[in-house]
Amino acid sequence: MNFIDSNIIAYAFYENKNRDRCREFIRKGGMTDSLALIEAFNIIEHQITRRIAVDSIKSLLKANFEIINIDENIVFEALKRSEKYKKLKFLDLVHYIIALIHNCEEFISYDKDFDGLEIKRIEP
Repeated sequence: MNFIDSNIIAYAFYENKNRDRCREFIRKGGMTDSLALIEAFNIIEHQITRRIAVDSIKSLLKANFEIINIDENIVFEALKRSEKYKKLKFLDLVHYIIALIHNCEEFISYDKDFDGLEIKRIEP
């Protein structure tokens, strides 16, 4: 399974040079988390409108996606590993910890901060 980062989700829903490639990764399915959906919503809303952001995220809820909820256990795991992964912002560390815990094979993202970690980052 692949973890799909918020930037991939957001780029799939508004006009940009990466849109088609991001849509293809989303069509293949994968895993993300509730925090990534929130981040993607904010990006889409900023780029277009709130209505399109709402419709975009709703469409993902019906897609071939596993959405992991953030709970205190995930936050605790991220806190425990924060020294090891200093180069990641805490929000990104939460995504990465979820990918690690769920044994994701690839981390799909345009964010180069995920380079050089245990899970290989793939850029569409």
